[in-house]
Amino acid sequence: MLHLVAAGRLRCSETTRRPAAATVAAVAEVLDGGDFYPGEPIAAFAWPLLQAGGLAELAGGRLQLSDRGRAALAKPEHQLLTLACVCGHHTTATAPPQASAPVAYGPRLAGIGVYLLHGQFLSVSRTAAAIKDLFGVPVAAGTVAGWVKRTALGVIDQVLPVIAGRIAAAPVAHFDETGMRTAGRLAWLHSASTPTDVLLAVHPKRGTTAMDAIGILPHFRGVAVHDAWAPYDTYTTAIHALCNAHVLRELVYVTDTATGQVADLAAQAIRALQQLNRLVTAAHTAGETPDQAALADQQHLLRSAVVLGAHATAERGSKLQRKHHALFVRLRDRRDDYLRFLTDPHVPFDNNAAEQTIRMPKLRIKVSGSMRTLTGAEHFAAIRSYTATATRQGVGMLDALITAAAGSPWTPTTA
Repeated sequence: MLHLVAAGRLRCSETTRRPAAATVAAVAEVLDGGDFYPGEPIAAFAWPLLQAGGLAELAGGRLQLSDRGRAALAKPEHQLLTLACVCGHHTTATAPPQASAPVAYGPRLAGIGVYLLHGQFLSVSRTAAAIKDLFGVPVAAGTVAGWVKRTALGVIDQVLPVIAGRIAAAPVAHFDETGMRTAGRLAWLHSASTPTDVLLAVHPKRGTTAMDAIGILPHFRGVAVHDAWAPYDTYTTAIHALCNAHVLRELVYVTDTATGQVADLAAQAIRALQQLNRLVTAAHTAGETPDQAALADQQHLLRSAVVLGAHATAERGSKLQRKHHALFVRLRDRRDDYLRFLTDPHVPFDNNAAEQTIRMPKLRIKVSGSMRTLTGAEHFAAIRSYTATATRQGVGMLDALITAAAGSPWTPTTA
């Protein structure tokens, strides 16, 4: 087509932007079939590729090569050669994986499209518009959706099993879940993460049914950091560490809604937990061992606060008092799980790392709205798992998406 333009053989009406009869005949020599102009043998990609694609421009009723068109013409095209052996056998070269049709978008453009959609949270239509504005290439919304699907399926097949295996074998991992509106209903986005790996998964359920389907917690043997939601505790092969940021918020709620001794005991528990965190953080920063006597003092203050708090609310005479009592009892009975950060330097004080993992997907919902289908949500979760893991391991998000769009996604080493 570019050669035809360079030879001046393609004419087009400046009023209707339709080709002349001689142009149709010339194009028919190199393109078979087509549906861009009904009844005319011009393939759907030809006209937008030349004009809207910026490869050619209309001047005096004739298409002329633009600077971009001349540069494209100077590049050698892929040619699949067929060689005949003396024995009569013909061998034809295979096309590169990214050249799936006579004219195809390359993996870089596809990677950029996925990056704009699921990395910068543009809508599908805005992604297509941005690509046209940035690169002069008209892209249909369906094409963008196709890029996402192919990229996600490659990641799901080749990368997610490796990420899941790495997290399952980790000594410490963070777990969390959040609601995600999908197909007009509430689904759940589950996360499992370490400092180097992220796995996000969407499931219609929130509890153990979803966790079993995701397949990490049933095989996990390390320390699972999470909030005090009961389904996590059903996985008895893991060691559990409860999030102190969550329990501090619950204790603050007690100080806001209770009076007298109960409020004072909640405040005492807050101060003790915060001081324990300060002592451990300061010691780790200095490369020293925490002061055991100081830790023992604060642990005594914490224990006395929760034991007395449980006793003070034991009557459970109101719904609010029952909530206060349940909190004090949980802090009393699961003391080791809340204070595991004191004995294991690899266990953090809170589960903020998990909350940070799901923050960007939550932002996507705020920016672009809910997901239309469960399949689309699953593809989004797969791509976010892939890009978040790549970023944590020093691989650029765009570079990772380009390799995935080319059919060879970056994959972390096996655990």
